[in-house]
Amino acid sequence: MTEALVSRSVIPAQAAVRPRAAGPPPHEDHALESVTVELGRAIFREIPKHAPSKISPARLDDLMMQLLMRDEDLRYRMLRFVDVYPALRTAKALGEHLEEFLTSPELATVGPGPFTALAQFLGRSRPATRGAIRLASRLGISRMGRQFIAGNTPEEVAKKIRRMEREGFLFSLDLLGEFVVSESQADHFAGRYLEMVERFGSLLGTEPSGRTPAGPRVNISIKLSSLTSKFEPMDPEGTSAAVRERLRPLVRAAQRTGAFINVDMEKYEYRDLTLQILLDLLDEPEFRGFPHLGTVHQAYLKDALPSLEWFLGELRKRGQPLTIRLVKGAYWDSEQIWARAKGWPIPVIMDKRETDASYERCLRMLIESNDIVRTAVASHNVRSIAHAMALAKAFKVPADRFEYQMLYGMAGPIKDALRAMGYPVRIYTPCGELLPGMAYLVRRILENTSNESFLRQRFAEGVSEEKLLSDPKSTR
Repeated sequence: MTEALVSRSVIPAQAAVRPRAAGPPPHEDHALESVTVELGRAIFREIPKHAPSKISPARLDDLMMQLLMRDEDLRYRMLRFVDVYPALRTAKALGEHLEEFLTSPELATVGPGPFTALAQFLGRSRPATRGAIRLASRLGISRMGRQFIAGNTPEEVAKKIRRMEREGFLFSLDLLGEFVVSESQADHFAGRYLEMVERFGSLLGTEPSGRTPAGPRVNISIKLSSLTSKFEPMDPEGTSAAVRERLRPLVRAAQRTGAFINVDMEKYEYRDLTLQILLDLLDEPEFRGFPHLGTVHQAYLKDALPSLEWFLGELRKRGQPLTIRLVKGAYWDSEQIWARAKGWPIPVIMDKRETDASYERCLRMLIESNDIVRTAVASHNVRSIAHAMALAKAFKVPADRFEYQMLYGMAGPIKDALRAMGYPVRIYTPCGELLPGMAYLVRRILENTSNESFLRQRFAEGVSEEKLLSDPKSTR
């Protein structure tokens, strides 16, 4: 790591050792592994009961995603097209780009495929037919956006969430398009967040009967970089002051309305500063001890464990309860590109099994700390999900200190299976306009279709349950 990055880190080289909760000693880890595999098999038995019907929008979405998983050419071209789509303002521009995109010489290097056939058809078609294809491409992008993004207006999103709640799910609302380049834009996003915190409960109306008691009903995820145009790790004090100026009204509103605010994690360069700003806020007397706050920890980082060790130590010093959403991480590709461009070491773990093992180590540390931390297990990987269940049982974690979180539009049968097994499931629900949400959409397509994706391995490639449930810490 370069000197510039080290100077920005708030994490000491040696994190303080914290007290450990009572739990299974190391020699009982083999029993924990047996329970993990047993629970994983139970989940796999439950999943087929919740598969979408053969004729349904969900089934069509699954088929499209499986096609993207299997066809490298299709996935590459789809991502390129989605990437430039926001710049195509007119039907004419859309059509010209689509035609150029489909008939490029690169097709000759990848051999026959769906895009080659479509390009040949487009070249022979009449203007009216070409217009229909352009319209279909626009509708296809919009359909894909609706799969992963709940809607634009608060009313539209509230309608989707009420349906999710009737089905027994919780939610965390995320406003897309948070990148800002001016203070007026930062004011805009702060205002949108405030509106969500203050108004969303009334938009949802009466709570559904039998809702799982897992904290406040209204749960809002925010990105701190959207609260200032100069989110600068080289100026931690100035950035913290600027962000907290816009963050305070949001937390005060959450205190008044009984809402929950989760501070999302972004790229690696922002991680330490994000955590420090949250701690700075919690050191202010009016927010000290406020329980309805949370943040995110990314297990795919090489220093994930010492970072978590340090942060838990800081929470213990303050006696501060917090919810921590444990994710693997959604910026794997961009983190590599960013690090190589800067000439810095790549911060993410490159091997999937090592990432899964890191996730389980972090998960154990969180579960052990259930006296001060509420754990949100954010994963679509059945092995990781089952291991969390086994740890929760071993450490006798209270029901209100543990939940699962999954992404809107992904892994529907797994969500349904967990809900049927009696576990609380919160759905991370993006909202906002499609065009500003394109970066999020690309990340979701990459996550769903990557070679290392659990969903691809299980549902497109048919990898065996035994292999999918194997201990990632064991030798291959």
